[in-house]
Amino acid sequence: MRAASRLLRWAPIAAPLAWPQRREGAQWKVVPQAPPSRSELWCSTTGDREFAYIHEHNWNEEMWNIAGLVDFQSLMEEGCYLLKGVGADIIHRLSFGAKVFARKGTVLIEEGSENSALFVVGHGTLKVSVKGEKISSLGPGQVVGLYTMLKGTNASATVTVSSDLAYILELRHSHFQACLEDEPSVKQRMQVILEQREAQNKAAEMVNKKTIREV
Repeated sequence: MRAASRLLRWAPIAAPLAWPQRREGAQWKVVPQAPPSRSELWCSTTGDREFAYIHEHNWNEEMWNIAGLVDFQSLMEEGCYLLKGVGADIIHRLSFGAKVFARKGTVLIEEGSENSALFVVGHGTLKVSVKGEKISSLGPGQVVGLYTMLKGTNASATVTVSSDLAYILELRHSHFQACLEDEPSVKQRMQVILEQREAQNKAAEMVNKKTIREV
């Protein structure tokens, strides 16, 4: 099904079967139109990027050894502000998200594209960049993607694997919300995080505008 949807996505580029028509009098005439560019048609999604991940059935011995040393449940209990005070049973359910490996250069979140998952780093490092410029690094126990996943906005930065190999837990929006729907304290913290991030974004925009005026 995914393969078919990807083929359909590119169908207008590969084979435009018919052009829109316009009726003039009693006849129909073809109205020539330029085919859309790649940028107009293609915007990667969380599902598209998942094809680059290495799933359990393709793990090698090194990957199995790394996975055996990582406890995502403990990482979430100890390092995620959002999950502070949440019962161990709920965090245990969250830990059943997709555990995957990704090699260096793999894109987890793409700037300007949608993101419907958050990622917990279990092994390796990730690079966060904006317009190609690195702004931070993430390591084991750190979480990325929460804001855009909750807000439903396009990502403002690109997140890629910077180490040779990274082991990550991918929590899709539907799974995340289902596990936490009965946790009012978590919903309150979600709102705090959203408000803080929006305030940071507005402050950054004001600084950028001021810099442009001064230049």
